Amino acid sequence: MEEPQENNIDDNSTSEKVSDDNSGHSDESTGAKTDEESQERLETKLTEAYGKQDDLQNKYLRVHADLENIKKRAIREREDAVQRTRTQLIGDLLPIIDSFNMGLFEASKHDEAKSYVEGFAMATNQLENILSEYGLSIIEPTNQAFDAKFHEAISYEESEDMEDGIVIKTIRNGYKLGEKLLRPASVVLSKKIKEEN
Repeated sequence: MEEPQENNIDDNSTSEKVSDDNSGHSDESTGAKTDEESQERLETKLTEAYGKQDDLQNKYLRVHADLENIKKRAIREREDAVQRTRTQLIGDLLPIIDSFNMGLFEASKHDEAKSYVEGFAMATNQLENILSEYGLSIIEPTNQAFDAKFHEAISYEESEDMEDGIVIKTIRNGYKLGEKLLRPASVVLSKKIKEEN
């Protein structure tokens, strides 16, 4: 009877070996599944990371573009403010220039005021030159055709020599700042005398 026990022991050891072999095989398949799952998780995380990187890159580009637009807008607004201020200031100086010119015209009729006229004429010319450096230009349209964009007709005079609509004289100069009209020239227009038949 002792023999069967030994056989029994051998059978047990054999079954243990078989189960060990099976459990080893099972570990390999479990390990393979774990490796595949790990790889899938890593790929998922990598895809998520690339997605986040793309999102961050897009956000960065948007913020950078917004910043550039803000800079450009600030520059444009500053230039507009400077131009508005310049236009306002020069517009406010125009009546003073008109007064100087009228005073010079009247004073030039008197010989005793000749030296004063020369001094004021120099000062007026200096002022006009400085303003022209900032883009101010005079509209003085005498002997030119009337242009409603730049001239303001205040009266008509009959003329045998000129066609209708020619500026005979300029009562008050007009001014432009760059391409912007500050004030139209006030003018007298010709009106051709019609010959009676």
